Amino acid sequence: MKKIITAILLILSAVAFVSCEDAFLQKPDVSGTVDLDKVYGSSKNAETALFRCYRNVLIHGWPGGLGWGHGTLGSICGELSKGYSWHATWSICDMGLTPTPAKNASSGTAGADHFGQNWQYIRACFLVKENIDRVPDMTDEMKGYIKAEATALIAYRYMGMFYRYGGVPIVRKSYLASDEDINAPRATLQETLDYTLELIEEAVEGLPDSWQNIGGDGTYVGRFTKGAALAMKARVLMFAARPLFNRADPFISYEYPELVCFGSADPSRWDAAIEANEAVLTWAAANGYELINTGKAGAGQPNPNALKDYGTATSVPNNREVLLAYKLDEPSNICLYFNTSSFYGDYFGDNSDNGTRGMLTNQLEKYYNKDGGEINWPKVGESAPRPAGDWFANMESAEPRLRADICAIGIETLSNPGVSGWQPSGWARRMNNLEINPSPQSNAFPGLPSGELGYGAGASTKYYYGAGSRLWFEPPLFRLAEIYLNLAEAYNEKGNATKALEYLNAVHNRAGLPSINVSGKEQIMEKIKREKALEFFNENQRYFDVKHWMDPDIATEIIGGPKRELIFHVTENSRTADSVIEYWDAIRYETYWHPRMYLEPIPQPEVNKGIIVQNPGY
Repeated sequence: MKKIITAILLILSAVAFVSCEDAFLQKPDVSGTVDLDKVYGSSKNAETALFRCYRNVLIHGWPGGLGWGHGTLGSICGELSKGYSWHATWSICDMGLTPTPAKNASSGTAGADHFGQNWQYIRACFLVKENIDRVPDMTDEMKGYIKAEATALIAYRYMGMFYRYGGVPIVRKSYLASDEDINAPRATLQETLDYTLELIEEAVEGLPDSWQNIGGDGTYVGRFTKGAALAMKARVLMFAARPLFNRADPFISYEYPELVCFGSADPSRWDAAIEANEAVLTWAAANGYELINTGKAGAGQPNPNALKDYGTATSVPNNREVLLAYKLDEPSNICLYFNTSSFYGDYFGDNSDNGTRGMLTNQLEKYYNKDGGEINWPKVGESAPRPAGDWFANMESAEPRLRADICAIGIETLSNPGVSGWQPSGWARRMNNLEINPSPQSNAFPGLPSGELGYGAGASTKYYYGAGSRLWFEPPLFRLAEIYLNLAEAYNEKGNATKALEYLNAVHNRAGLPSINVSGKEQIMEKIKREKALEFFNENQRYFDVKHWMDPDIATEIIGGPKRELIFHVTENSRTADSVIEYWDAIRYETYWHPRMYLEPIPQPEVNKGIIVQNPGY
């Protein structure tokens, strides 16, 4: 959007719009703090209200849009370590999700979501939609687009609530202080899905295919398009088809089963998902979007440009694979928890909340080698550490996605090589201090340091391919690789192995790997799950995928169970790769799982009002 969200917000930060408090559907404050005539008295002010909706709605699931103040979803789904002891992710790993705020959580929140923000921001979108016709200096065409955008943003939050909570209250307008009753019970799961789809269809009808020629010289590029709305439909129908919801009985005995399951296991839900995902690809082909694969090796062949193409798809703003990104280009919580507060090179420094969120071995061992085979990583319980040469050889043999995803111990990331501030200059200093004064962690070999909890194989560098000195990034919310893997999953569920492998291998080959050739529904699904875990590492998808798949490893390997990290023994006072002596794998901590955590808890203060009921098991 050429940074329009940030820029206009800075210019017009004093312009406000009516919003309710965090508590669900409380009466709004209309005590003179807002002047709707002023907000909708000019196109400039009205656009600011819209862009603030973009800023607040699309942060859902990212730092600032979570139910806590530190950390990311990757730390509670087996991708990254759990962070510092004061992080809410640490508490959730230890105790699970609760209907009361976790340590370091924002007031009134629970679980991994900020329940109250959903209603606050939905209401703000309705205010834009309901008042945009009042703007005197805006064309009818633009007013129509803005109504459709506001509708799409409402749908985005409903989509997120659907797969987080199940059935939620249906809100069809903004509420005023004069409204007699602004409380609503939870709708059924089916009603929530139907309303979300209704909103999406309305948005698709009114959105443009492209913003390139609207508003002048591409000023509005990055706003919701038909393609992004179609991708939203594709995603929500995938969650509707997966086994957590698509079942006769709820996953836990529950007094209100209609809130958390459809009451039948209907295979036709996979047909609807296929149709929706195929529609995204049809739209993409007609509008210049594609799964980026510039290697031209042909279908089924490994892409020789895998590093560049994967890096471009995840990191480069406005690339042709991303249908919608969160375009907030400013130093913010998102950058802090995915990068650092200052320089990346000091990611093991004391100033970085990213430092103790290194890649777990649970995630590391999923990556293939360059030939599509397995990498022989150390196993917990081996009789002795492995030499440094084994570490460097394994990393050299790894597929390109791993080398782009992390800045590994002693190895410069391939996401942004050679750029000052992005080289791993701080890692040896921190590890060396630990050798001098080791902490008593588990699985250390006699006489060797145990390493400090949280550093693992290295810190994430995803989103920074070719970034130079740029610290901000644009989180991709919908990109076409997801659509391909959705189709692989859906066709596999329908028994069409040929189509499932075709779509799976489109992503796998793009990653520089030879085609996967397996047979059997369960075997293909395992490959799809693994591909999704790799392609969308640290992209806020795995936490929800494994729950709705009801993955059999969820309690023992993914969300719950032992979490493993590589530990490195290094020489004193050295920051070079030569200082690595040996390394090994270790169980560092155990994480909690209970089946109630398939869905998020609703904050207990909201339940105590007697209007909405809690999810099962909490």
